[in-house]
Amino acid sequence: MPPKHKMTIQEVADEAQVSKTTVSFFLNGKREKMSASTWHRIAAVVEKYDYRPSTTARLMTAKHSCLLGVLVGDITHHFSNRLVKGIAQACRTSGYQILIGMSEYEEAAERTHIDRMIDMHVDGLIWQPCGNPQETLDKLKRAGIPVVCIDSNPEGLPLGVVTNNYSATFDAISACIDKGYEQFIMFSAKPHVLTSRQERYQGCLDALAQKGIQCNTHIIDIQTPIEQILETTQQYDLSKRTLIFVPNCWLLPNVFTALKPLHALVPQQMGILGFDNDDWADLTVPTVSTIVQPAFQEGAAAAALLIDHIRGRFDTPSKSTLSCEIVWRGST
Repeated sequence: MPPKHKMTIQEVADEAQVSKTTVSFFLNGKREKMSASTWHRIAAVVEKYDYRPSTTARLMTAKHSCLLGVLVGDITHHFSNRLVKGIAQACRTSGYQILIGMSEYEEAAERTHIDRMIDMHVDGLIWQPCGNPQETLDKLKRAGIPVVCIDSNPEGLPLGVVTNNYSATFDAISACIDKGYEQFIMFSAKPHVLTSRQERYQGCLDALAQKGIQCNTHIIDIQTPIEQILETTQQYDLSKRTLIFVPNCWLLPNVFTALKPLHALVPQQMGILGFDNDDWADLTVPTVSTIVQPAFQEGAAAAALLIDHIRGRFDTPSKSTLSCEIVWRGST
């Protein structure tokens, strides 16, 4: 009868009367390293005990794990879904698998995920960093793990793939000024958490400042009651042609729902402009204009860059910026 405890490679080697190295050759399919009789003897022991090698042990001794860590703020966002899908496709064609973590934009959770990924011996990390990442970057550098940052791009990071958040926002808001909007209200998440948020926030402010227009800014989060969003909007003189700008994809559904009693004003008197959400923005009444990031391409480009770096191919640009698309729909 097979032993109740988990079989070790040494026990397999002892019963097959070979060395641990020979068993390792067998497990890695290197049949040319041994005679047919030795091969069959090891195979019989492996089958008898249904032996499976320890993944952790193999990772510790292997030169490469063929694992990439992927750490994003919130995997439930449509942007993150498309981002991860792009990463997964690029990894699949290159023989890599991914481990996904979600920081929820909290630095403590971020550090915990990265520590675990280091312990899993990932070959590299694709990371949407929040806050100040320098301490974590130093840790990854000591561990010899290359990093490609996505979406957010703090200073000092050697590899990154981002989108033109600032210029896309600046251009979209400028176009809205040209469309005749006089009053601008921005409902935004805390901008300092990610550089992408900062860029959109500042792009809006700068486009308006260039035309001498004030931006009425309100910092909200996913817990902000929709009633409060509606009340805040109704405090303004809506006889002026007003644009509501929401630079965060996960806040746009809440703001759109909150403004439902005012939808009759759209688009003649009130406009709504958001970011991403192209999974539903074309299905609502009214449809919603959005600035759309090429999230799938961003993920695929980040994975390709990281794998090239791991494999010693350094001809790929270390940083790239992809272009967003402004999709005008019924809300403007």
